[in-house]
Amino acid sequence: MKKIVYSIIALSLTALTSCNEDPSYYELPDQPDQMHIKASATDVVFNKGMANEPAITFTWDAATSPVSAADEVTYGIRFYETSQKSEHMSDLIDLGATTQRAFTHDELNSIVSRWVLPGEKAEVTAQLLAYVHNEQTYVKPIQSTVQFTAVPYEKYPTYLYIHLTDEATGMERMERMDQRQLGTGIYEANINLTTGTFYISTTTEQYPLYGQAEGEKMEYVTDGNFTPFTNTAIGPRTIIVDTNQPYNDCRVLDIVQLPTPGLIWICGNGCSVGWNTNTTNGRMEMTGTAREPYYYSWTGDFTAGGELKIGLGGGWGDQFFYAPEANADPLTDHRLNMYRLQDDGGDLKWVPSVSGRYTFTLCLLATDLHTTFEPAQ
Repeated sequence: MKKIVYSIIALSLTALTSCNEDPSYYELPDQPDQMHIKASATDVVFNKGMANEPAITFTWDAATSPVSAADEVTYGIRFYETSQKSEHMSDLIDLGATTQRAFTHDELNSIVSRWVLPGEKAEVTAQLLAYVHNEQTYVKPIQSTVQFTAVPYEKYPTYLYIHLTDEATGMERMERMDQRQLGTGIYEANINLTTGTFYISTTTEQYPLYGQAEGEKMEYVTDGNFTPFTNTAIGPRTIIVDTNQPYNDCRVLDIVQLPTPGLIWICGNGCSVGWNTNTTNGRMEMTGTAREPYYYSWTGDFTAGGELKIGLGGGWGDQFFYAPEANADPLTDHRLNMYRLQDDGGDLKWVPSVSGRYTFTLCLLATDLHTTFEPAQ
């Protein structure tokens, strides 16, 4: 009996020992580097003034399938900080079947600037992957790497600064431009303009700056001559600068300035808000992008035959957006007049012809005032 017990214990220990061993898995073999990727530059300082020009061109030899010469081979490339591969790696970029690819200063700067501060040097590895397309056999991607150093620039400073010169007096002044949402590269400022010229700098100093290229397009200048923008508008205007491609422009817009910035609400028995002033559930929200901060919308339930108007203050004695005429149907009549007090034209209200969930939108661009009324998505 003891021999049987000892045998069972011995077998159990053997089993436990086997369980503690690391399992072995089949691994696909690495394919030899057939591409031998090369970079046109090994040290590069990215230049914002050359944002859309090639910074580095990568070339490589075509890879072939180890299974069948008829197999299609396509490529992808990604970049990582050489010493921080697990933490600092870009997304894979599809290259199709080409055997070369040029990357602009802006493209590579957008990648590298996430890893090091502007002006700092980064050691970067470009990893090229070849994918063999065979229906029966999976082939492990073939890889080839090349290293280079890169120094990024600051793409989106927190602020821009607009420098204005008054044509009549020659007086100069500087105003700060903010990003409505940080990291967008879209800046705006509400400024009381006079005729004259202006340019936009990235610091409180003159350079680097954005001057005029053609029309609303901008030219980035680091030193030397530039062409300032010419302004003929007089009075309050919103200047919006978009530093992103393909826009890269500066627009002087006449956006309706609300009595209280951002405060706009709907009311009436033609919607679920009822005749209640300045309620949270009746608040119209800015639904335009940072490029178009002049769209305000409310989405909710509307009732055919009910009345609507849009308030801009705390109560009935404040200014409203009224319908263009009594009983105007927002579904078909998209006119929008400037806001006013009731006594300056009557208590004209919109009356929707349909019931249901809709989005009522106001475009507050003074040169294109209008509404839309569409089924909610």
